[in-house]
Amino acid sequence: MFTHLFHYMKSIPFYSGLGLLALLASCSVYKNAPIDLNAEEAAWRQESGAIGRNTAVTQVQARQIGLILNPDLNKARLKLASSKEAAKQAGWWNDPSFSWDIEQVLQENTLNMSGSLGFTIPVTGLPALEKKVAEQYKEADFWMLRQAELDFLRSLDQAWSKLAVTQRRKSVIQDRLAVLKKENGMIEKLIGAGEVEFSSRQVASQRMNDAIREFQNVTEAELEQQMELVKLMGMHPSSAPRLRFLTGQGFSLPAAVAAPSPAALMESPKVKAQMATYATTETLLKTEIRRQYPELELGPSFTRDDEEKEVGGEIGFNIPLWNRNRKAIAEARGVRNTARLETVQLWKTELFNARQLEATQQMVIRHCRTELQRMESFSSSVQTMEKLHGIGEASLLELAENRHQLYESRLAFLDSLDKLLGIQAQLRYITHANLQSK
Repeated sequence: MFTHLFHYMKSIPFYSGLGLLALLASCSVYKNAPIDLNAEEAAWRQESGAIGRNTAVTQVQARQIGLILNPDLNKARLKLASSKEAAKQAGWWNDPSFSWDIEQVLQENTLNMSGSLGFTIPVTGLPALEKKVAEQYKEADFWMLRQAELDFLRSLDQAWSKLAVTQRRKSVIQDRLAVLKKENGMIEKLIGAGEVEFSSRQVASQRMNDAIREFQNVTEAELEQQMELVKLMGMHPSSAPRLRFLTGQGFSLPAAVAAPSPAALMESPKVKAQMATYATTETLLKTEIRRQYPELELGPSFTRDDEEKEVGGEIGFNIPLWNRNRKAIAEARGVRNTARLETVQLWKTELFNARQLEATQQMVIRHCRTELQRMESFSSSVQTMEKLHGIGEASLLELAENRHQLYESRLAFLDSLDKLLGIQAQLRYITHANLQSK
């Protein structure tokens, strides 16, 4: 038996061995990717130090740094890269099948063999549908990356404007504390001279204590907002103490930001990503429907029986009598219908949110204008009272009261301005930004 087998194996062509080697070479190889957190932290610190060399940071520079280092953006980029690679490798035909049987006839020196090689011919077009699904997943991940960039820019603008208002508020409180210190000293002298009542000291002291507490609160808020900006930029926390954010917020009222139209909302990356996801469910439903039809299997065959050699071919396919992939089709149809509802509802939600933000913006703009008018009125009153106090026609307490009203109106305006800038950042990045095109 072994003599027959040896002679037969010698007759196998040499290129069969080469084909086996080629098949082995096409297999993927696992590569270990260990995590060294110490090395990762050192690299993060070094990268942050190299990018943020300048201690003074503008808003444009903060955006540029964050677009490079922000971890959420890098995660979205990795997901898109994975989808691209999956789309590149999708759509292959099924691997061929090979079988080989050897039988020894008992009590006879006869060795029978049979073998076959089968190829699945995808007449239903399943590989093409698989390729299409992978491309649609890639498109969805592309738009999700664009949306992640919009979300980052919106969050950074909101954090930047909040810090700008906080720093301006801190400056107002500092100026107020300096004025209160002078006023309290003058009131003490007037009390000693018997020109004002003792209750005036209590009012002045209460205002001083309130301003000190406000200064403490605004200082804590400033530190938290600076750390939030550093986190959004993706920089190492050790970078925070040496960075100085150049905000420069004033008391001007920004122009209104237009809300996108219903047609423009269709260009939103979030809506486009959901549309691509819905298209994927459509293709997956088509795929399951195609699976109910049989694939064609073809291939050559060889048989050696009683020293007679036969060469032929084989053809085969499954017969879909009752299953016909009904369960998978029903599940895919349900997923498609759910995705359709979610897509339409997402667009409606985006439209509703845009209109709500637009209405809120108009209301807050009116509040800002009211506070701005009050602030201008109080500022004019303070100037008048200072002149009258200089010529002895107005008391220090009257001047102090006008100054306090101006101080409160400034803080109220900054509160409204903070809300307005946050709303405008949301409106600005619903549908577009200065991003690279696809």
